[in-house]
Amino acid sequence: MLDVNVKVFRQREGQAGHFQDFKVSVPDDANVIDVIDAVWRQDSSFMFRHACHHASCGTCAVRVNGYEKLPCIYSVKDAMAGRAEMTIEPLRNFPIVGDMVVDVSGFFQKQIASDMLITRPAEKTLGGEAYERSEVFSTEGKLEDRAYNRFENCVECGICISACPTMAATDKFFGPAGLAAINRAYQETSDPAEREHLLNLADDENGVWRCHSGWECTEACPQNVDPAGAIMSLRRRLIGRRLKGIFKLN
Repeated sequence: MLDVNVKVFRQREGQAGHFQDFKVSVPDDANVIDVIDAVWRQDSSFMFRHACHHASCGTCAVRVNGYEKLPCIYSVKDAMAGRAEMTIEPLRNFPIVGDMVVDVSGFFQKQIASDMLITRPAEKTLGGEAYERSEVFSTEGKLEDRAYNRFENCVECGICISACPTMAATDKFFGPAGLAAINRAYQETSDPAEREHLLNLADDENGVWRCHSGWECTEACPQNVDPAGAIMSLRRRLIGRRLKGIFKLN
């Protein structure tokens, strides 16, 4: 067993945030989610999220020792390497619901408002049906039944939003995950009108041009989506589009 000194962030709505110290024991091969669970066993008022325990849902994302991580796959030994204490905090750039739990609804509402979910067009099963369906609001405010699958490897954990320095400065930024989704959708369509629509979504003062090119999102992403690379790809396409327009005018 490993004895772990852990400092966790505590906060409730309307209260000031603070850190609380715990000492827990976990198995030698434990991951950080086991430390979080052990804290909850000592204090059942401690709030956190978890579900799959194998990095497929993104629900448990937090910051460990100042870095965004999925604690379900981040080992305690790695987290404690050279340290006497572990620090666990909620993701940044989201409203705090309580302790480790943040409200990610605004992020998804922003994608829906732009008619751009972090998903790819639905593949069909052998029976011809979509794998998943969901009722979402269109840009006209109408409730639609839409077929979808997840966007590539993105587990919608919010880690890239937390790591992004631009999101810390303004919540109007479209965000790295959303822009990566636009780039992927652009790659998957050959329809000129759809491609133009996608580029117009990205070509905004709060789109690709708001990004500070820090690459923290790509560094932090646990699923190798490379949102920063996607943003740079969109910039190249937009610059190419503008140059073509200039040459046509001349």
